[in-house]
Amino acid sequence: MPFVISPVVARYAAALVAAVALAGCATKPSGPEQVVRERATQQWQARIAGDLDKSYGFTTPSYRGGTSLETFKKGFGSAVVVKSAEVATVVCETTDKCVVNAKVVAQPNLLLGRRAVPPFTTYIDETWLREDGQWWLFPTP
Repeated sequence: MPFVISPVVARYAAALVAAVALAGCATKPSGPEQVVRERATQQWQARIAGDLDKSYGFTTPSYRGGTSLETFKKGFGSAVVVKSAEVATVVCETTDKCVVNAKVVAQPNLLLGRRAVPPFTTYIDETWLREDGQWWLFPTP
């Protein structure tokens, strides 16, 4: 008697095989550029969401040791609101230093007559340093 698999079992088996194959793709990022790209993206998402406490947590331990959270927050005024940010490039100059170039769209909180000033796009370079095996943003004035 031949072995027969029901269509329901076959569908579940196919779904299981697909899930296992996809799980293999969900590995940790490789290379410092990918790790820095992910951390920079997370940091920008926190800033856009207004979560400066979380954004501060991405700064280097040495920066946090010399700059309080309150001082960090004072560096962000209300004259411009960041609407979106995207990591454009990551270039690792050494094994412990990368430069992120982020494309940022910002909206000035200004009026020209009765109309708001339109949003603008700019590119910002950020320095990311590896300390104690982790990548951190090193804020510059």
